[in-house]
Amino acid sequence: MNRSNLLNLAFIFSAASLLALTSCKDDPASEFCSTGDPDCISSLYRGTFENGIIYDLYLPPKYDESEAYPLMIFNDGEVIFGSGSWELDTILDDMITNELIEPVIVLALFSMGNRNDWYVPYDDSWITQNWGPYSPRASEYADMVINEILPAMEADYPLDLSRTGIAGVSLGGLVSTWMGLKYPETFKYSASLSGSFWVADYEIFNEVTESYDDGQEFWFDIGTGEWNYYVPLYKALDEAGVEPGERSFYYEDKDAVHSDLYWINRIKYPLQLFYGTSEALPSSMEVLLECIPSFTQSGLKFRRMNPVITTTNAVKYSLAHAASYTLKVGSAELGTEGSFLNDPATEVRVQVDYLDFSEEVVIPMGFCR
Repeated sequence: MNRSNLLNLAFIFSAASLLALTSCKDDPASEFCSTGDPDCISSLYRGTFENGIIYDLYLPPKYDESEAYPLMIFNDGEVIFGSGSWELDTILDDMITNELIEPVIVLALFSMGNRNDWYVPYDDSWITQNWGPYSPRASEYADMVINEILPAMEADYPLDLSRTGIAGVSLGGLVSTWMGLKYPETFKYSASLSGSFWVADYEIFNEVTESYDDGQEFWFDIGTGEWNYYVPLYKALDEAGVEPGERSFYYEDKDAVHSDLYWINRIKYPLQLFYGTSEALPSSMEVLLECIPSFTQSGLKFRRMNPVITTTNAVKYSLAHAASYTLKVGSAELGTEGSFLNDPATEVRVQVDYLDFSEEVVIPMGFCR
């Protein structure tokens, strides 16, 4: 389990600056983009719910109170909007203006210094020993979101709550997937970027049930530079009827590490899958060779083929467990999820097939010695 190299983002996020947000850049916060001002792109507001949770709220370009908008919730709201953060408003403005996604209202909930308590569903002795005492209160956090925050939002804004999503990174990603799995009647979409699925020895893998028959969709990803292995969750969802490449999407970002720089680049993928204006149909496949060093055992390396699909709207996702692998030349032991064991002194050729895509992969001599 790769724990020692994970960042405790609680300290990073709590140190983030809380910048004042205004509507339409420098315009008064009372003005909406529906006023027709050509310089008015979108609206940002900061507020506090009655339960004390601070939030930032994004209203899309040409916001119209007569429309019903889907709602996307982000954990760790301190770093989502405004200068010096993800500046997600800029990303959303661009995607909506260019009709890559439909207009969506985004609610960024501050962690209020409760990341470990609210975002961790399980007891984990490693967290206590390395990050300090905490009390797993993910159920309490979910209850606040579902029974207090969502009704408050629905009272003030025109929402289509049948298409509510929740997203986060690291521990915020863990709780996003956990809430998507535990409360599918509330969260149609969940996205986890570099989610801390390692907590409690990957207990999140055991949360999958067979009740996702209302079109729920899941996105989760990881960088191979922060290696945790999430294919088991992909397989569990597949077995529960959540089809990979249709309602379940897992992406391994080659060489990416646990960093905002990579999360900002990847957030467009789940946004387009959940709220895209065009269907994400598979258009091409590229098989990446990965040589991933163990973080726990010196000298041990994990050899793997990672088939990556690119869709018609430029979304990327991996499908190692759903592809088939056929040894064509050489000697190697092939796993069902793209892994392989071979003699690095010889060349190996493997045919990788998925849907109508086929690629012959050359594993060169000396690869991953």
